[in-house]
Amino acid sequence: MSAPKAKRLLRRNEIYLKLSEYCERQGYRYEPEIGTKHHYIVVYFGEGKPLRMVFSASASDHRAANNALSVLKRLIRERQASNDNVKV
Repeated sequence: MSAPKAKRLLRRNEIYLKLSEYCERQGYRYEPEIGTKHHYIVVYFGEGKPLRMVFSASASDHRAANNALSVLKRLIRERQASNDNVKV
């Protein structure tokens, strides 16, 4: 599924909105991917491998979006601290 169509389908998903807003503020390029039970956001930063993060298609509670954002920030921090972000 193409990214523009996926963005239209995800525009009501609170988790996706929070993650995409963060990526835009930080200047990271990202692409959404639609799954059946879970969706993905692929974040491109640096010159290394992109980061693929899974999030729920339907949030279980009101904290899900904030929790997903915390996980994304942690994954980016860990990736930048390791050598996985170096161009291969």
